[in-house]
Amino acid sequence: MTTVTSAPLSIVDLEPEWSKPDAQKLPSTAGNGYILDLSDMPKQPGPRFGQGLLNHGSDGTKSACYLVVLTTPDEWYGVWAEETRLITVGHSSPNAKLLVSQELCQLGAEHRVTWLDHEAYKEIWLSNPPAQEARRLASIVYEAQENDNSIIDEFRGWGTHINSLLTPAKLGLPGEPELVSTRATVWAGALLHGGRKQSVLQAADLLLEKLNFTREPLNVLADATSSHRLKAATLTPHGDRAFHARDKHDLAPAILRNLWEEFPTQRTLLRSWAVSVVAHRAVPDDDARIAVSALLELSRELHDSSIIDGIAKEVSEHRMPLAVEALTKAALDPALGKYVRERLYRWMLGKPSSAVVDLVTQICGGELAVHQPSIAMTRLARAAVHAQYASRPMVDTFRRLAQINSVEVAKALETWLTEEPAKKHGLVAFLSLAASDEGTQLLLGTTSSSEGRKRFVRAWQQLLQDEESQSAADEQLGAWGVEAETGGLSVQLLVDLMSEVYEPRIYRSGLQRFFARDPDFQDSFWGEVYRRVIIRTHEREKASGE
Repeated sequence: MTTVTSAPLSIVDLEPEWSKPDAQKLPSTAGNGYILDLSDMPKQPGPRFGQGLLNHGSDGTKSACYLVVLTTPDEWYGVWAEETRLITVGHSSPNAKLLVSQELCQLGAEHRVTWLDHEAYKEIWLSNPPAQEARRLASIVYEAQENDNSIIDEFRGWGTHINSLLTPAKLGLPGEPELVSTRATVWAGALLHGGRKQSVLQAADLLLEKLNFTREPLNVLADATSSHRLKAATLTPHGDRAFHARDKHDLAPAILRNLWEEFPTQRTLLRSWAVSVVAHRAVPDDDARIAVSALLELSRELHDSSIIDGIAKEVSEHRMPLAVEALTKAALDPALGKYVRERLYRWMLGKPSSAVVDLVTQICGGELAVHQPSIAMTRLARAAVHAQYASRPMVDTFRRLAQINSVEVAKALETWLTEEPAKKHGLVAFLSLAASDEGTQLLLGTTSSSEGRKRFVRAWQQLLQDEESQSAADEQLGAWGVEAETGGLSVQLLVDLMSEVYEPRIYRSGLQRFFARDPDFQDSFWGEVYRRVIIRTHEREKASGE
């Protein structure tokens, strides 16, 4: 008997690019397994989505193509969800103690598994926390110096300690800051843990302003001194920097998490405040970097994409390099990356500000393009829809893309320019490439095939005809002409291509601008293009008359 062993499936984690879920857009490559996370759908699917999934699954089994959809009861409801009831499998949280034990073994800390039998953990095991919390506990146990109550305190978010910070014993005594002022300093210190003392106080004052807490000069001078405000918030100075208790692991992020969870009705105000600290020019760059890192971690823990949105919209207006740096890192993060990449796509579906368009453009031309080239290109295409022709961020991004992955760029450009007429994102990409040496060589290289040449000619003709792009196209062609005359580009190839672009009479008048401004037009590059246009026209008319 011969045993046939089937090849293991190739598992693909899908990142769909749709305005709402649509089963018809799901891939179905034979021999692949797909995972689709719909636990946080931006928009509910249509009523036939459930049946669409059933049909997709039925067809997929014929070619060993399988799909697993991950979701939650809060998301999976309605007519379409009812259709999938027979193929829906509910999962409860695994045994938390067993999961923590397994995690510790995977981390190489088998010797710490016995710690979990101590009495201090009993209430945790009885509550059987969800898998994500169990894994967090495993991480705390793994990083702990010894098996003491600090592990339990950290797992429970340092609740007792945070309560003592927010309700100081000396409240109301002469010279002591007011309660709201102390709390603002506690929260600012958590956002800027390890930042400059001045930055912490600046952040606290920004929060007080958001709360309409009067901070006129009289109020400032009547309040506690800066050093006393920090002391009242139990912030420890180290040089010119301030820290929350450093012997309590991850206390600062726990304070922020507590703030968001204990005051859920104020989250909009809190997001606005925290993002404004990052964007505020009085906060030095390295301190702003501390704050944005804390916010991204908070966004990951709370699954709060609004924090990411706030960073994109406000920080890009005031600190573009920091916004690009932070969101690029987040887009490639194993835990947060999928959500950030989804936001990059979604921001471009509406009417984004020019700063957000530039932000997405620069992110897509950086490390994201190196590690996730296809994802970078799709989001860049969306950004190009909103960009001005030959905008500097687009030019710089396409130059870098042409340097690091010219094959992916050429492939995308072929897709974008095949449509007749080409849509704006394809034309913006084409003109942006034309504005750099690397991009120019890529574009000229595409003309070696007859179809590539047609796309090249049509793109220039469309750019010259459209009022929005005409000026930028004329300017770029003028630059190409100078490059050709100085030996930077092949005169023979460029004359041949440009004569085809300008041969139709509707475009030929565009050559008159070169004639008007160049007294030596006849001997110039564009004079040669004009002669070639006349010859091509004569030959075509002669051929059609025979």
